Order: sequence, then C-alpha cells, then structure tokens
Amino acid sequence: MLDSPIDIEKLKKLQFKVMQDVAAAAVVPLMRIGDQLGLFKKLSELGEVSSQKFSEEAEVDERYLREWLHAISAAGFVSYNKEDKTFSLSPEQAAVFAQEEGPANMIGAYDVLTGAVHNEKDVLKAFKTGEGVPYEDACPICFQGTARFFKPSYQANLIKKWLPLIEGFEEKMKSGGSFADIGCGHGLSTLMIADAFPSGKVAGFDIHGPSIDQAKNLAKDANLLDQIEYGVADAKSYEGSYDYIAFFDCLHDMGDPVGAAKYAFDHLNEGGSVILIEPTASDIPEDNFNIFGQMYYSFSTMGCIPTSKSQEVGLSLGAQAGPSRLINVLNEAGFKNCKVVKKNASNMVLEARR
Repeated sequence: MLDSPIDIEKLKKLQFKVMQDVAAAAVVPLMRIGDQLGLFKKLSELGEVSSQKFSEEAEVDERYLREWLHAISAAGFVSYNKEDKTFSLSPEQAAVFAQEEGPANMIGAYDVLTGAVHNEKDVLKAFKTGEGVPYEDACPICFQGTARFFKPSYQANLIKKWLPLIEGFEEKMKSGGSFADIGCGHGLSTLMIADAFPSGKVAGFDIHGPSIDQAKNLAKDANLLDQIEYGVADAKSYEGSYDYIAFFDCLHDMGDPVGAAKYAFDHLNEGGSVILIEPTASDIPEDNFNIFGQMYYSFSTMGCIPTSKSQEVGLSLGAQAGPSRLINVLNEAGFKNCKVVKKNASNMVLEARR
C-alpha cells in the first residue's frame, strides 16, 4: 500500500483542503476572544476605524488587537481599507458576528467548537471503552453555544415557517392548546412559543438543571415566566398531557428515543402530535458527505453519540440519522401517520400524529 503511486494533483488538493480546515480552526479562539471582549459589536458601532482608535475605544492593547484584526480580516470576517489602513464591518459581517439578537448571527458556533475541544479527553476515553459521556459532564460552554447556535434559525423559521405546517397547530394554540418542549435547554424555543401563543399552555423540560435555571431567568427577563412551566425531567419522567409534544434537535441525543417517543405518545391528548426538528440528512451516509454532513457528523461524534451511550439503551442515532430511521423510531413507538413536512439545507421537520 505504501508503494502505491501518488497522484500529485490529488495530493496537493488534499493538502490544500487540510490547510483550509486548519486556517478555519485557527480563528476559533480568536472569534471567542472577539465575542467575549465585545470587539465585533464595538467595531460595528465605530464604523471604519484605525487599530489605534479601535484599541482606545475597546480598552484593549493595540498590538494584540492589530494582530487579531489582521487574522480576522484574512478570514474575510472584517473588512480592511488598504489605502487608509482602517478596519470595519460590512452590513453582512455585522449581521453574522455583531448582532446577537439578529436572525443571521452565527457567533455561537464558536462556543460549540470550543466546547467540543474541551470534551476531547472524555470522548477519547469513550472511544476505547465504548461507554458514554453524561450530558451534564459536558463543558459548560457547550450548553451556551448550543443555545446561541440554534437561536437565529429558530427565530427565522419556527413560528413563521415550520409550525404552520403542523396540521391545526396555530388554531389549537391560539384557542388555549397545550405544548411541551422536551429537551428545551435554555428554553429559547419555549419562549418563542409562549410569546407567539399567549393563550396556550406551554411547558419546557430538560435533564440539565443549570439549563432550566437559565431558561427561567430568560423567561423572567422576557416577562413570560408566568406563562411557562419549567421543570427538570428527562424524556420519560415529565408529567401532564399535551396537544403537542416537541423534540427540537434532541431526540437523536437520547439513549432511548423509542422509549421517549412512546412516553410522548402516552402523554398526548387525543388527536395530538409529536413534532421533531432534526438536522437535515439523507438515509444514505455518503449522500451526507458535504459541508453540512462534515459539521453534523463531527458534532455528533463529540456530543450526540457520547450522550446517548451514557443513557439506558444507548441507541446512538446520531445527528445524521436520516428520515427513515427517525420515522421507524416513531412507528415503533406507536405512531401511524409520520411524515417529513419541511426540509431545508440544515433542518427537517417531522410530524407524527397520535
């Protein structure tokens, strides 16, 4: 095998791909430093500015800042005026990196990546033992990053594009229907539901106590805490019955997704539905060998699979399970009418009726 001839052009192409990935990975800590120091937001406010003026306004060392600016400019995330040697953010760069509440913000992705690196030691050990890594043992940055990473997409799609495709959802919730968000994390999707449907009964459950505490804090800040019931519970221990039970980007993380779906089936009101939002994937692995698949398979290796293996059954669906496996899980749980109602480049929405 070692004596096999090497195609020089293929070798160069592979090496260049590695360099691209290394360059992308190299800015991860710089992006988090910029985020934590408020550099993107400050640059957005200042407009076109020299590194000296920027450093004074941001109250950071100019030499560190200048090197940071050069790196981020090389990545294409900051704009550089070579004539005046000044830096700025284009409207698009500001939308992605500086506007925390905007629908295009993606800075939270760097929290997810950092959390994955911090989890390396535990996942490496799990590779050898086949055991899992409990969800609550993950680096705290993971929980923050997950919430921030998914928030813009949910803001843009959940209420206006995805939920209207669930038969009768809007009418039911406007007239006092009930909704449970299982694996709600920091409760961002739960807040969106409560805000959009003030007459509805809304609940959010998660196994991670600190995340539920954060969800309550966010609900209080949004003056929605009185509208939401939050509780620490797993997917087979929450109480109550609901018209809709949702698993938003979390069913594939669970050790026993069939059991979770069966428990939901038993806690749905007559005519109710389970709603899944999952990463878009094909049932055929090689069809997922693209930029989204690279991202989701990587996240799954470091987070989803270890979490599932740490729980009972440990089915380990993974973040690229594909619609057929997910529908099989729902069918095994007792649902008969299961279908994909929406699919875009990054997410797919499934409905299963009782």
